[in-house]
Formats: sequence, C-alpha cells, structure tokens
Amino acid sequence: MKQLNAAQVQHKFDPQQIMYLVGDVNYCTIYLLNGKAILSSRTLKWYSDRWPQFIRNHKAHLINPQHVHSCIVLSSIDAHLIMRNGARLQISRRRIYGVTKQLGLELPKKCCTSTHLLKPEWNSFVPAHIKVA
Repeated sequence: MKQLNAAQVQHKFDPQQIMYLVGDVNYCTIYLLNGKAILSSRTLKWYSDRWPQFIRNHKAHLINPQHVHSCIVLSSIDAHLIMRNGARLQISRRRIYGVTKQLGLELPKKCCTSTHLLKPEWNSFVPAHIKVA
C-alpha cells in the first residue's frame, strides 16, 4: 500500500489499482480501477520516477500497462490506447514506436493499418498482459 497526500487528505491504495494519470501543469488526476479520480499536487515526472513500470505515452499521460485494453495505430503519427474503463488516450507521434514496443506490440512495416486488439484475427498482436474482450 502506498500513501498519497492530496488536498489535506491522505489516500492509501495499491499502485496497481491505478489505470492512468493525466497531468495538468503542476497537478495531476489519478484514475483508479474503482472509478474514482484523485487530484494530486504532484507532477507526472514525480510519479514516473517512483513507478518505473508505468509508461509515459504522452506529455500529459502516464499509463499502467496492465490496464491497457487495446492499441489503435491509424498512421505513423496517429495512435491511441484504449484503457480498461474505455478511456481513449492519444500516443504522441514521437512516442508511438517506443510505447508499442514497451507494450510488446509489433507495428506493421506500413503504419497505415490499425492494430486494434479487439478483433480476433489480430490476436498475434496481443501481449500476455493485455486482455482481449
């Protein structure tokens, strides 16, 4: 259990219960599996230094790779992650290759096709930790 101080309130939770974090200047909102959102006065960098297993997919997002439902790559500059709660988080164009590699996905030679993991015929793109509905 980790302890988080936010707005004079202490929250205790397991970091594995975090789906993703969204940064906004010097604050960030932490989205948990149970649907709660916690506002914290810490930056995303502070959290990424403490939780190295989390992936920085965008300047404003830090994700827990265990809660990624699917990855959609529409082009070499347009890709999104679908989280377990249905949230769609954009991947920065310069981080597409690194994020997909960290998730254990192989991008096709031509990045113009979708690697959406919800279709059964694309199960070869699914790493062991990503669940397919």
